[in-house]
Amino acid sequence: MITRAALLSTAFLAFLPLAAAEEKDPTLGHSYHGEVFNEGPRQAAVLIPGTGDVHFKVSTDSEKAQQFFDQGLGQLHGFWDFEAERSFRQVAAIDPDCAMAYWGMAMANFKNDKRGKGFIEKAVERKDSASPREQAWIDGLADYFRDTKLDAKKRLRDFVRSLENIATESPDDIEAQAFLLKQIYYNHGKGLEIPSHYAVNLLAEKVLTADPDHPANHYQIHLWDKEDATKALAAAANCGPAAPGIAHMWHMPGHIYSKLHRYEDAVWQQEASARIDHAHMMRFQIVPDQIHNFAHNNEWLIRNLNYLGQLDRSVELAMNMISLPRLAKFEKEDKPETYNPKGSSWQYGRQRLRDTLVRFEQWEQLIKLSENGLLDVDDKSILQRDYDRFVGIAKFESGDLDGGKQHLTALTGALRKKTTARDAAVADAEKQAKDKSKPEKEITSAKESAEKEFKKDIETLSNLVNELTVYEALTREPADLDQAKQLLPDLKDLAKWRHAGLWRRAGDPDKAMQLAAESVKSDAGEVLPLATQVEILYDAGKKDEAKKAFEALRTLAHSADPDLPILKRLEPVAKALGYPDQWKKAPAVAQDLGERPPLDSLGPFRWTPPPAPSLALPDAEGKIHSLKDFAGEPVLVIFYLGKECTHCMEQLNAFAPAAKKFSDAGINLIAVSTDSIDGLSKTFDTETKPFPFPLLADPSLDQFKAYRAYDDFEEMALHGTFLIDGSSRIRWQEISYEPFMHPDWLLEECVRLLELTSPAS
Repeated sequence: MITRAALLSTAFLAFLPLAAAEEKDPTLGHSYHGEVFNEGPRQAAVLIPGTGDVHFKVSTDSEKAQQFFDQGLGQLHGFWDFEAERSFRQVAAIDPDCAMAYWGMAMANFKNDKRGKGFIEKAVERKDSASPREQAWIDGLADYFRDTKLDAKKRLRDFVRSLENIATESPDDIEAQAFLLKQIYYNHGKGLEIPSHYAVNLLAEKVLTADPDHPANHYQIHLWDKEDATKALAAAANCGPAAPGIAHMWHMPGHIYSKLHRYEDAVWQQEASARIDHAHMMRFQIVPDQIHNFAHNNEWLIRNLNYLGQLDRSVELAMNMISLPRLAKFEKEDKPETYNPKGSSWQYGRQRLRDTLVRFEQWEQLIKLSENGLLDVDDKSILQRDYDRFVGIAKFESGDLDGGKQHLTALTGALRKKTTARDAAVADAEKQAKDKSKPEKEITSAKESAEKEFKKDIETLSNLVNELTVYEALTREPADLDQAKQLLPDLKDLAKWRHAGLWRRAGDPDKAMQLAAESVKSDAGEVLPLATQVEILYDAGKKDEAKKAFEALRTLAHSADPDLPILKRLEPVAKALGYPDQWKKAPAVAQDLGERPPLDSLGPFRWTPPPAPSLALPDAEGKIHSLKDFAGEPVLVIFYLGKECTHCMEQLNAFAPAAKKFSDAGINLIAVSTDSIDGLSKTFDTETKPFPFPLLADPSLDQFKAYRAYDDFEEMALHGTFLIDGSSRIRWQEISYEPFMHPDWLLEECVRLLELTSPAS
C-alpha cells in the first residue's frame, strides 16, 4: 500500500500548471484551480484495499494514476462519493492532463449541479487527449450538466440514453452496463419510474454473470429493496465481499435482511459497516458525519439491536453517537442560532437513546438523562411535546405520580393554547369573509382553510394527552380501569405490543391477546412483541398457547440481554411451563450468507476521537508553547494563514472577545500561524492591543500538515479549528478554505463534548 509519507513526497505541483491560467492570486486557503476545488477533500488519497475489483482503462502513462482511477470508480459504485473525489483528485495530481480524472470528480458530485458542471468543463478542456471511448463518457456527462436550468427529468433521461449508446457500441464494456444500471436506479428516485423491474434485473444479471464479484451487486439490492427483497438475497450475500473496504457495501445487505425480518443478519451487516467507518475516520482524522450514510447506518443498527432485545449495545452505540462532534450546519450561515441537526449522529443518537430507554422500561435512566440535559428539548431533534410525553410516561411508571401529572398538565396546556389559537383564526377568517360579503360557500371554505393549519398539531397533542392520561389512570391508587378503557381504543402512533400491554393492565385480556397476535405477525423477528404475547397469554390462563409462543421466543431471544424487565417477569412463567433456568437456545445458521470476516478485524464497535499530534511552537518572543503546558486541560487550537489573510484577522478578532468565556469554561486558546516569528511581531502594531491568547509561528507548516489543515494537492495551508481534550484527543475539528467564524456556537459545542464521558476513557 502506498503510504501517506510517500504521497507527500510526490511532486504535487504537477497539478499546478492549470492554476496559472485560472487564478493567479486566490484568497488564502482557496484553490488555485477555481471555486469548485475549494470544497471536497483536499488531503492526499491513499490506495485502500477492497474498493472493488473494477477496471476502466483511461488515457494516462502513469500506472499509479490508473490505480487511483480504478479505486475512485469502485468508490462511486459504493456511493462513497467524498472518497471517490479524493481518488480522482489524486489522479489529476499525478497526471493533470488525464481528462477522465475530472469526469470522475464530476460523477462524484452528480447531485451538485454547480460543482459537477465545474469539473466536467475541465474534462472537456482535456478531451482531445482522451480516447474515443473516454470522449463518449465525457460528452454524455457534459451534456447533462450543460444547462442545469433545463427540465431535470429530461436531463436524466438523456443521460441514460448516452450510457445506453456507450453500452450498445461496446457490448462487452461491463462498466458501461454497470453505470447504466446505477443511473436507472438513481433516476427512479427522481421520479422516473422503472416500468419493469424484471427487465432492469436482466441488465443486472448480465453484469453479475460476467463478473459475480462486481460492486453492481449493490445496485441489484437497490432494485429489489422496495419490491421483493427475496430476489436480492444473492446480491446481499455478495455485496460486502465485492468491495469489503467500503462500509456502505456492507450496509446495503442490511436493507434486505431487515425487510425479511432477519434482524440478526441485518445487525451483522450494519455493525460491519459501522466498524469499517469508525476505523477509516479514526485513521484519517475525518469528522464522522462527513461520511455518507454513517449516521443513518448507526441509527438503523440501534433499531435492529432493539428488535433483538440487546439493550446494552443499543445504549452504548446511541451514547457514542451523541458524543460525536457536530458539523456546524446552519440554515442561515450568519445566524448560528439556526443550527440544523437534521440527519446528524447527535440527533439520531438522542432520539434512538430515548426510544430505547422507553422500549425497555428504563424509567429511572430516562428521567435522569432527560433532566441532566443529555435528552432535553431543543425543538428540532426533541420537541417539547415529545419530551413531556416520554418523561411523563417514565415518571408515572416509576411511581412519581405528581411528576407525571406535571407533564400531563403541560401537554394539556399546549393543547388548550393551540385550540384557542385555532378558534381565534377560524373566527377571524369568518369575520373577514363576512365583512367582504362573501357567499356562504366561500365563508365556509375560509373557515376550513384557517382550521386546517392547526389540525395536525391538535390531533397530535390530543393523542399525547390521551396516552398520558391512560398511564395516569393505570398507575394511580386505585387504578381507574374504566377511564383507561375509554381512552385506549383511540390511541394512535403506539406500537401494537405496547398497546396490547396497556389493555392487559386495563383488565381486557381479549383485546390484549388480539393486539399481541397482530403485533407478532406484523413485527415478526422482534423479541418484545413475542415476549409480550407470552406474558399476556399466560396471564389470561392460555397456558398451551403461551408455551407455544415461549418455544418460539427461546430461539428469537437467544441474544437478548437476560435482565430485560420483560424477560425478568417471564422467569417464573418459564419455570411454570417446565423450561430450565437457561431456557434460550441458538438458532440454525443461515446457509445463504456470503463471506463474513471477524467483526473485530474490521474496526471498533464505537468511534473514539483520534489522538492529537504533538505541538510545540514559538510565539513572537521566541517562547515555546506546547500542548503539554496545559497539564491535561482542553485547548482550542486555531490554525490561521498569517497576517496577510484578512479573513484570518477577522476570525481572531471574533474569537478574542470570547476568549474569557472559553477560559471560564476551562478551555485554553492558542492560534498557530503560517508566519515566522518576525511575521508574528508584525501582526499588530505597538498601539494595538494584543490578542488574549498566544499566537505561534509555524512557517515550515509542519504542524499544519500534521493536523491535516493542509492541501496536499496544491501544497498550501488551510484554515483549521480543533478542540483537543485533556487526554490530547481531537474532539472537534473543522478544516476549510474559509476560517470558522462562530465562536459562541463552538463554545457551546466544546462544553457539550467535554461534559460527556470521554469515549476514550
